Amino acid sequence: MDVNTAKQILLRSIVNLQKRRGQLTVPDIETEVINNACLAVLQNGDLANSIHYAAAFAQAARELIPEYGESEATFALVGVPQNILWEGMWDHLRDYFQKHHGIQIDNVPTNAIVFYSTSHKRFEKGNLVADTPADRTININLIDDKKEIVVSIEPTLSPKKGYLISSKSNLLQYKGYDPDYLFTLQMDGLQEIEQFTLEMPNRSLKIIYFE
Repeated sequence: MDVNTAKQILLRSIVNLQKRRGQLTVPDIETEVINNACLAVLQNGDLANSIHYAAAFAQAARELIPEYGESEATFALVGVPQNILWEGMWDHLRDYFQKHHGIQIDNVPTNAIVFYSTSHKRFEKGNLVADTPADRTININLIDDKKEIVVSIEPTLSPKKGYLISSKSNLLQYKGYDPDYLFTLQMDGLQEIEQFTLEMPNRSLKIIYFE
């Protein structure tokens, strides 16, 4: 990946995002650099040269956006090689480009859901230890007819990917590819989420999130 090619890709992406969102910040540009670099690496199957893609896109951003400086470029050089090794990165990119750019990067059907929780109960070793009102935004992306899931909880849980292990009545349960996590979706009669449960069996921890 040379800088000129990266510059063309990044410029198109930034212009598209600006049209859809309006004024962009430096963190927006940082995200664009990392996500476009990761997408290029994965589309080309060139993981061994991820640092070169990162460098090309970072340099392209420095030429296009004066506010994008050396520290942001350095962050990209670290972030891109790390991100492409995450098993959920392609799903994250699919969700990002669909939501923010209106672009489908593959043909896998997805269903993005945002569940706003206003309270949760925390259980440790089966005992209720907290029952608190707290605002949490749970981002859920159901993939390939609910066969897989990507979950993040703002501000407490970074994105985690799981696969369907049980589908009974109004309950869907997913085991994380990181085996420390279990996710359960409880649906209502309209097949909308009414309750979300995060479990970490290795810590005997269960948190139930309510609307």
